[in-house]
Amino acid sequence: MIRYDQVAGLTGEQAQRVRALIDRSSELWDMPDDLGTVRAWEEQIAACEAEGVPHLAASGRFGQYSIYSTGGKPAEALDAYARLMQIVGRYGDHIHPENLKRFLGSVASLVVTVGEDPSVPRAQLERVVDLVERPTIAHGFDLSNVTLARALLAAGFGEPERAMTLLDQWQGIGSPEWPPFDANTVTFEMMILEGVDPGLAAATLARRFTAMGVPPGPIDVDRDDHTQLVLLRTTFGSLSARAGRWDVAARIGDELLDQFGIERLIRSTEIEDLLLVVEHRPEEARLAADFGLENSRLDHVDWQLQAALARSRSLEEPDGEEAALLRALATEAAAAHDARGGTDVHTRELQRFWFAGLPPAAIADGDGPGADADPQDRAERILRAGWIPRRTAPVTLDAVPISLTDRYVELHELSMSILEAESAEEAEALVAATITRARELRLPMAEFTAHLMHAFHAYQAGDHEAMVLRYPRVQSAQRAAPDGIEPALEKAAAGLFVPVVLTALDLPSITLERIAEIISAETELRAVTGMPTTPLAVAELARAAHLGRSTEIGPRLEEVRSRLAAETSDVDPFDVHLDLARILAPVDPGAIPEIAGGVLNRSHDPAQQRPAHAWLTWSALRAGRSAEEYVAAVIAQLETVDRDLEEFGDLPRSVLLEVASHDPRARGWVLEVALADATPGDPTHLDTFAGAARLLLDHAPADERGPRLREDALRIAAALDRRNGSTVQSALLRKRFFPEG
Repeated sequence: MIRYDQVAGLTGEQAQRVRALIDRSSELWDMPDDLGTVRAWEEQIAACEAEGVPHLAASGRFGQYSIYSTGGKPAEALDAYARLMQIVGRYGDHIHPENLKRFLGSVASLVVTVGEDPSVPRAQLERVVDLVERPTIAHGFDLSNVTLARALLAAGFGEPERAMTLLDQWQGIGSPEWPPFDANTVTFEMMILEGVDPGLAAATLARRFTAMGVPPGPIDVDRDDHTQLVLLRTTFGSLSARAGRWDVAARIGDELLDQFGIERLIRSTEIEDLLLVVEHRPEEARLAADFGLENSRLDHVDWQLQAALARSRSLEEPDGEEAALLRALATEAAAAHDARGGTDVHTRELQRFWFAGLPPAAIADGDGPGADADPQDRAERILRAGWIPRRTAPVTLDAVPISLTDRYVELHELSMSILEAESAEEAEALVAATITRARELRLPMAEFTAHLMHAFHAYQAGDHEAMVLRYPRVQSAQRAAPDGIEPALEKAAAGLFVPVVLTALDLPSITLERIAEIISAETELRAVTGMPTTPLAVAELARAAHLGRSTEIGPRLEEVRSRLAAETSDVDPFDVHLDLARILAPVDPGAIPEIAGGVLNRSHDPAQQRPAHAWLTWSALRAGRSAEEYVAAVIAQLETVDRDLEEFGDLPRSVLLEVASHDPRARGWVLEVALADATPGDPTHLDTFAGAARLLLDHAPADERGPRLREDALRIAAALDRRNGSTVQSALLRKRFFPEG
């Protein structure tokens, strides 16, 4: 086995392996506190044990314990800590003394965090304290933390005399780790005394304040310990209320609110204490209770918090279902703690103080969900009975109620699953289910995501009209809760806007009024969300070009360029230029060389360079210039992406068809690939039909598909003209593809 102080002297491959383990340990401490890190620690521990480095293995067990203890997994935390003590018991002298002291000194914190869960048996907790005691003595550390842990257990198990004896022993040790008038020391002292005698605890805390130089009234925020003092002052008010001094509690509550405000207090105090000192101020009490409801697991662990929440909500709405459910939960929680300790101290306190003087409950205590109810069902019923209806802001995925984290995650996953639906009917059903659930749980992002994924589902299925018609629902859902949408999804919706407008312009079934509504709604939405406005200018330009409003095209193009210059950091300029090429090619082909040339010369993305090269080749051919080398290069690029036109880049199919028409070896397969991607009769494939028709008419006049595709293209253009009230589209089509008339 390798001691901590032998590492520096290692040489060769062993030194390299141990150094790698040390580096990996540092990496793990920087990882998120989740189960993935727990598993990574397990692998690290196995590697450390195999290499014979117990001080690193111990660090891994402590890392696991830390994640479990803060993550609401008490049984797992206790097991990890016990395994840590096994390493300490066998190889304590191989561990750095500072780390060893830290590991052994965590036993009191373990009792506070892990021990508060009544599902953890008393015997296991006491056994772990025993495991800590022996190495603590063996390595010459004082027994202050062990004694404190035993005192906390005695107080929690309803053994006041033993708790007081152990408290005296803890204070009598005189450990430098626990200076008598330190705020942290006093906090732990109050944890013990409050369970023994709230009046004694309040009187003791008052003396401690005097000894610490903390006068009544406003707290000196320049003190290093002022944050802890805010918590202790709130504790003093709470203890005073529990001792019958409600006037003192109210005075302290007023002082704290005047100095710090409720928003800061709910984040820097224990909610069960805060609720007692602001009980006389219903508005602040409601805010504190809602914060407590949001951040409580609504289980049997923190029984005093459940009792305080039940009391607070019963005082404001005694006839409400929420109050009754919370009272039932608090009753079950107190009973669970009593059962573990073999006492009735918690239930007696519940009736003597927390429920004393409350109006009669709307339903009898015990008629709630029941101790065997699914915790998620119980939590949801409680939150939907009060917390959710009271909210003035939407729930966001990064700030969901702790007790319903799994259900909110499931709802988000449900909304995302719409994209994978195997049929339109399944997608519709998932959308309906998501919207219903999103409104029940007040998560508007799920409703927004459902509509967004529904639009993408239509796009994947080739149902372009459905995509366009669904997009306004995406806009409406986002407009209803602009602050509740994840940035990645907001960006995805914003990126869909221009494709939706371009598609809508291609569909005779979509009215110009509907298109105008989509653009107008997006303009209003982006004014709220702050998303880039360049796409708005692109959409306006596309509409002007499509409708043949020649006098608008120049000013609209300048508007695009102006906005793009201001938003280059938020918008990919090369994607915008490729959109401009698509929009302007039918009405101003002379603009293409400058637009495409800029992309080709400055972009480093092959998916942008390829279409830019194709545009420049197309432009040269349209101008009557010889471009055999450029044509060959475009065809070669198509080969490099396995003849996948989608993979080639964002480009109208007709451009590739026109380029390929100049290469006898490529024109056949390019034609077939392009037509394979096109749905017969689909107006959004007008460009493909026209380009294919031109190629066939020129190079395979006997192929009956040529005339048929030409007629399809002309028919679609005529339908667009009827929608637009002009002949622009038919004229543009004939000029570009069928000049022979």
